[in-house]
Amino acid sequence: MPLNRNTLIRIRTIDTCLHRRQRLWTLEDLRQACEDALYDYEGISSISTRTIQRDIELMRGDKLGYYAPIVVKDKKYYTYEDPNFSITQLPLTKQDLAELSSAMDIIKHYNGFQSMAGQEDILARMQDQIQTQESHQQVIFIETNARLKGLNFLSNLYDHIVKKNPIVVDYRSFNSKRNNRFYLSPYLLKEFNNRWFLLAYSKKMNDIQTIALDRMLAVSKDEKGTYVENTFFDPSIYLDEMVGVTRDIHSQKEVVTLWVDADQAPYVLTKPMHSSQRLVQENEDGSIILSLEVILNLELERLILGYGCHIEVKTPRLLRHRIAQAILLAATRYQM
Repeated sequence: MPLNRNTLIRIRTIDTCLHRRQRLWTLEDLRQACEDALYDYEGISSISTRTIQRDIELMRGDKLGYYAPIVVKDKKYYTYEDPNFSITQLPLTKQDLAELSSAMDIIKHYNGFQSMAGQEDILARMQDQIQTQESHQQVIFIETNARLKGLNFLSNLYDHIVKKNPIVVDYRSFNSKRNNRFYLSPYLLKEFNNRWFLLAYSKKMNDIQTIALDRMLAVSKDEKGTYVENTFFDPSIYLDEMVGVTRDIHSQKEVVTLWVDADQAPYVLTKPMHSSQRLVQENEDGSIILSLEVILNLELERLILGYGCHIEVKTPRLLRHRIAQAILLAATRYQM
């Protein structure tokens, strides 16, 4: 049963009072303590005795799972029959354990942020507590690759982004035989296709740069640099307009029309290629026509090419031409 904030404040206040056994608590004492707490937290200055009585019954009952052993002594004073009882020390229910275990399965896959204060220790202790109370078999498996290069920079970059630090990145692209040094204002981290990328502003280039973490050699704070605030793009819109991470900041979305054969149509419908995907037409042979409204980039081309002969680009002409060229080149490599 979910609790609103005010009820939770009152119940925790009552629990705290009943733990302080050096004094006796009347109903009026509890009401006053709750009123003081609500005023401090919410600015509420008046609650009724009847409200406190309902809270006590709620704590005693099974709706919240507390089963608080609250008794009345001398027909006046409220206390816990068990002096060691507290609603904050209750064991987790089976449902609680199942939900926490499922959450832990997911959290453990995102272990690249290793410098976040206490994270690993906290996760380990939570997992130990869950497993000691209830045997748990992992049932959620997320595709990750702990051996990916560059994951060691994730946490450092995250901290620089949050603190708005200018940074220096030593980098070597796949096409270069020498290292390059970038002076950047980092804005966000993006994971795509099991690889991580940094989006940052380069004052020298006067443009947004997308840098793969697996090509980074070193990352440090630029002690002499000045951080440039992101006034160039809205991250949620910027990323949502494309497949992947590569684009020119000045690029405009285009409508892409695709024919998908009957074999792959159900898969493309149930796993859209992009959030903008729309079904335009269903054909009698089971094939379909789809539309996407996206930035044209390399990642989109690779996604389309991944479907092979099952997808045909209808528009725009430029994208159709590029896909056709790639398919013809691939075909020449397989000529017998």
